Amino acid sequence: MAFEVKTLEELTAKNLAGFESKLGVDSPLNDEAFLRVLAATQALSESTLYRFGYERATQVLAATATLEGLKLLGLPYGVIYKEAQSAILNISLPAVDSTVIPDTVIFTGDDNGERYFPDNPATASGGVALLTVTAENPGTNANLADGKTLTINTQIPGAETIATVESTDTLGTEDENIQLFRRRVFNAIRRKAGGGNKADVREWGEAVPGVAGIYPYTGRPFNESPELSVPPERTVYVEATTDIDPDGIAPAPLLDDVRDALKTDPLTGLDRQKLGIIDDLLYIRSIERISFFTEVRDLTTPVGQETQVQTAVNSAVTVYFESIKMFIEGLDFEGERNNEITDLKLSSVIDDVLTPNSSSATGVGFALIPGDFLGNYILNPGQLAKNGGVTFA
Repeated sequence: MAFEVKTLEELTAKNLAGFESKLGVDSPLNDEAFLRVLAATQALSESTLYRFGYERATQVLAATATLEGLKLLGLPYGVIYKEAQSAILNISLPAVDSTVIPDTVIFTGDDNGERYFPDNPATASGGVALLTVTAENPGTNANLADGKTLTINTQIPGAETIATVESTDTLGTEDENIQLFRRRVFNAIRRKAGGGNKADVREWGEAVPGVAGIYPYTGRPFNESPELSVPPERTVYVEATTDIDPDGIAPAPLLDDVRDALKTDPLTGLDRQKLGIIDDLLYIRSIERISFFTEVRDLTTPVGQETQVQTAVNSAVTVYFESIKMFIEGLDFEGERNNEITDLKLSSVIDDVLTPNSSSATGVGFALIPGDFLGNYILNPGQLAKNGGVTFA
């Protein structure tokens, strides 16, 4: 039964009816009558208690808790909210040997305008000074690809002014999306973990900043001779958050971070790999995002609403394809399986847009290659879907 927060008017009426019933009298209609004032005053207190009870009730359920409530719910399961983190880059600055680059200088990214501070002084050797720098501000804007340049703010005798990114130690990430955090809390509450199984792998991998989803499989990657797989080969597909890549494609530094998290507990430094599990047989790969093209046939709309309806259809199709997820046997719940795209389901999604808008279509089709329509498609390991475009034939 749903928890109902009654209005002041409802509470006042209830209280007044109770007083009249107990006393066996009817209260005068005057708003200043004693029983009516007493009923309204009590209603104010009751309303506060109702709202407090409602707020507390929402905080004990992962489905309805706010961020602060979710943080508390996740603590007993070791699920910690991922705060934004700063990018840490390894850079090189051409310089005469023995030139010292102090840690008081500041580098500015030429592409993003972000400031970076060296972790330690560096002495040039072999014509170059190697430094590790940390971005001033957390977030994805401070991420720079290998080969990108930074400019030093102070001329150092014997050193040039332009440095180059050699590699990334830590990706800059934003604060975790609350719905992704909610899903991790849900998974922790429902999971059956232990022994480094798939539930453990998902929990450990999704705790890495910048990770939106972890999909663990037994065997080699789907497109890398899976028929030759031997125990204990296993593959973990990584989906990045959209602030890192709109399609969830995980960059190499993020894949490295996931591998490190699966190998070693970041808090204790203890090995997480069980006896017989060899790092060379652990494959960490990014997901791939597959584009699906949709055709809506003979669309009919009220006069002047065609563009509005087409936009709504495109939005609904985008949400539908993004909702399709890989299904991991033994980890995901069968009742929530949603790894198959069908023309019937896609038609239903589009019809849910057309009907309220007094519109109709004679048919719907989807395809990997425009025009080559499919009846259904089940996602392969490592695949997620996206809307490649909607055409109205």
